[in-house]
Amino acid sequence: MSETKKLSLHPTQIVVLAFGTAVLLGTTVLMLPISTAAGNETDLVTALFTAVSAVCITGLTVVDTGTHWSGFGQTAIMIMIQLGGLGIVSFATILGLLVSGRISLRDRLNTLTEAKIVGADNMPKLLRAILLVYFGFEAILAAWLIQRLHFEYGYSFGDAIWFGTFHAISSFNNGGFSLYSDSMMGFNSDFFFIAPVMFAVVVGGLGFPVLIELHERIWKLNRQPGGKPRRFSLHTKLTLGATAVLLGLGSLFIGALEWNNPNTIGGLSGLDKVWNTIFAAVMPRSGGLNSVDISQMDTATWLGIDFLMFIGGGSASTGGGIKVTTMAVLFYIIYTEIRGETAVNVGNRRLPRSIQRQALTLVALSTMAILFTTLFLAATTDFSLDQLLFEVISATATVGLSTGITADLPDFAKVWLSVLMFIGRLGPVVVASALALRVTKRHYELPKERPLIG
Repeated sequence: MSETKKLSLHPTQIVVLAFGTAVLLGTTVLMLPISTAAGNETDLVTALFTAVSAVCITGLTVVDTGTHWSGFGQTAIMIMIQLGGLGIVSFATILGLLVSGRISLRDRLNTLTEAKIVGADNMPKLLRAILLVYFGFEAILAAWLIQRLHFEYGYSFGDAIWFGTFHAISSFNNGGFSLYSDSMMGFNSDFFFIAPVMFAVVVGGLGFPVLIELHERIWKLNRQPGGKPRRFSLHTKLTLGATAVLLGLGSLFIGALEWNNPNTIGGLSGLDKVWNTIFAAVMPRSGGLNSVDISQMDTATWLGIDFLMFIGGGSASTGGGIKVTTMAVLFYIIYTEIRGETAVNVGNRRLPRSIQRQALTLVALSTMAILFTTLFLAATTDFSLDQLLFEVISATATVGLSTGITADLPDFAKVWLSVLMFIGRLGPVVVASALALRVTKRHYELPKERPLIG
C-alpha cells in the first residue's frame, strides 16, 4: 500500500515565500495610479525597486519619496516598512493568535525561524514581548517627534502626526525612508530631533533576543536563586560589546576625516559636529538616514562606511549586514588561530564548530555577491568604482545610504540591486537553506589530507 506524501515546506522556505509575496503585492499597489502623486508616472522597475527596498527595510530610492508618491503610496510604503521590520511571518502569526487565541506548532517554527530566537518555548509570551518592544518604542518616538514638529517647527497637528509617525516607523525599523528630499539634513542642528532618531536606530538594530533579555534581566530585575543577578548570554555580550566598539571607532574615523570638510560636518558649529559625527556612524548599522550630504564626503570616508555597512546590526534585528556577532566570531577565530590554539573560546565559553562554519559561510557568500555585482556594474556603467561599491554594499546590507547615483542607474542594475536587497534581508544562509530540498548526512568520514594554506 502506497501512501501519498504530504507536501510540506521548510520554515525558511515559507519565510522566503512570505517576503516574496509581500514584494509582489507592494509592487502591484505602487503601480496603481492612486499611489502616485499628480503629474508623476510610475514604471514597473520603480515600483518593484521601491517595494523591495521597503519590505526589505533598506531605504534606497530611485524617486523622491515625499514628492513622487501620493499620501496613499507613502502609507503603503510605511506599511511595507512595518511589515518588513516586524517580519511577515511573525506578523501573520500574531494575527492568528489574536483571532484564534492559539498557535500551531508549525506557526511556532515559522516565527522562531524569522526571529532567530532559540529556546523560546512560550510563544504567546514571546509574541507579546515583540509587540511591546516594537510598538512601544515606535509610539514613544512618534509622540516625541510629533510634539517637536508641532511646537518647534510650526507643523499643523495633522502634518506633525503624519511626518512624526512615518519617521518613527522608518527609524526604529532601520527603514531608511524619509519624506524629506534631503533626509535628516534639515534637522542636523537640532539635537533633540536627531538624537532620538539615532537611539531608535541603535535599539532597533540590537535584535529581538537582546532586547527581550535586557527587558527580562534588567528592567524586571530577574534574578537567579540566591539573589545573584543573572548573567547575560554570550550572544547579548557579543552584540552589545561589538556595537559599542563599532560605534566608537566609527565615530572617531568619520570625525577625523570629515571634521574640517565644509560640505559635510565641517560646515556645522560647536557640538553639532559631534552629534552629526555620531549620527553618521550610527546610520551604516542599517539606519539609512543622513544628516549631512553623503555625496560630498571624502572617498576614504566612503570606504570606512562601506566596512560599517558590511557588518551592519545585530542578529534577528531590523539591521542588515553580516551582523556584529558574525564579525565578533570571526575576530575570535583569527585570534585563536594566531595563538595556535584549537578551540575558539570567548570568555569562559567555547564556540561550537557549527557556529564558526556559519560565520565563515555567511561572510564568504556576502563578499562574493558584493564583489561580483561591483565588477559587473563597473563593466556596464560609467560610475566610479568607489561609488558602485558603496551602492552595492548598501543594497546587500539593506542600509539605504547612497552617494546619489541610485536614480541614475540603468534599469537592469536597479533590478539586480533589488535581488541583492531581497537576499540581504533574508540572509544568504537562509536563502540557501530554503532552496535546499533535503540535507544529506554522510555516515562515514574520508581520509584527511592537508592542502597548503598561505
